[in-house]
Amino acid sequence: MKAVIFGSTLAGIMGVAILSPAFPEVQRALNLNDFQVGMLITAFTLPGIFFAPLMGYLADRYGRGIVLSTSLIVFSLSGFACAFADYDTMLMLRFIQGIGGSALTSLAVTLIGDHFEGFERVKMLGYNASVLSIGLAFYPLLGGILAEIDWRLPFTAFVSALPIGLMAIRVKSRGYRKKFRLKLNRDVAIAFALGCAVFTITYGVFYLYVPITLEERFKVGPILRGLIQSSTLIFTALIASKLGTFVSKFGTYRTISFGFLGYGLSLLLIPLSPDLPTVTISTVIYGFGHGTVLPALQNLLVEKTSLESRATVITTYNSMIRIGQTIGPILVSLIGFNSYFFASLTSLMLFVITFRFGGR
Repeated sequence: MKAVIFGSTLAGIMGVAILSPAFPEVQRALNLNDFQVGMLITAFTLPGIFFAPLMGYLADRYGRGIVLSTSLIVFSLSGFACAFADYDTMLMLRFIQGIGGSALTSLAVTLIGDHFEGFERVKMLGYNASVLSIGLAFYPLLGGILAEIDWRLPFTAFVSALPIGLMAIRVKSRGYRKKFRLKLNRDVAIAFALGCAVFTITYGVFYLYVPITLEERFKVGPILRGLIQSSTLIFTALIASKLGTFVSKFGTYRTISFGFLGYGLSLLLIPLSPDLPTVTISTVIYGFGHGTVLPALQNLLVEKTSLESRATVITTYNSMIRIGQTIGPILVSLIGFNSYFFASLTSLMLFVITFRFGGR
């Protein structure tokens, strides 16, 4: 079961992370402009907004195993086929792959909620978040190495998800055709809003403006920029692995609040940092925020949803994340450099709000 859970999580984040370093080679090989290259990302991410809740609904109705295994097989084979396709066919395959990949990480969290209880569940959510962060740090490096050999090789790496899909067929879970009902209680609604806010900030400020700041203020090249951001994700993984300790001592809401405090301090310090070491320390603080908030939000969702609607709720949460990922860069590009301070203030406000929730 753990192999299926962690394998599904790693497959779910592979879709863009392993291809990103290869895009310049893909662009040259297929004679594409910047917009066409960007569409290879959009074609993959767009289906997640609409298909993730559907996949969750199907998993609740007909069982986790059949939906997860089908998703992994579709994700794997359509991604692998991109290595041998022309551009137009590749776009279609990327869209199909996006459907297959739309709910993989969410279904992995659902399985944790189904098969683990209490402190063991919290630990597993922390470990799963660690696996996710390590994958996000490792995939760009692997993709770059493969692209050095041939631009097609990063696409062929998607076939690695196929064995996980075959293993997932054996996952035992039943559907809830008669009992299905979806309840969006207060805690679920809060998790949806906080998840959207986190990824609006992360994809807008951290992934867009931090690299720009590193280049413009400190003349940092692409390799060192990547290493700085990778170190953030490694620290996220370390913190996430200790989620059980945080939740057992402080509770879920207080753990979330400490993460938002980390976000707020980091985003305040980064634009005020006088040198590169200070910036690096500030980004590591951001990693602390990520390592506490994300798995703690998943734990909140698992705790506050019934078994018969869990997959639908968690995949809908994933759609909220995708919305944040989409609107974040747009909002930040409109606000400009002051987005650091706006995001810091927002994070500190959410720290106060979630801290008070933790006292109830």
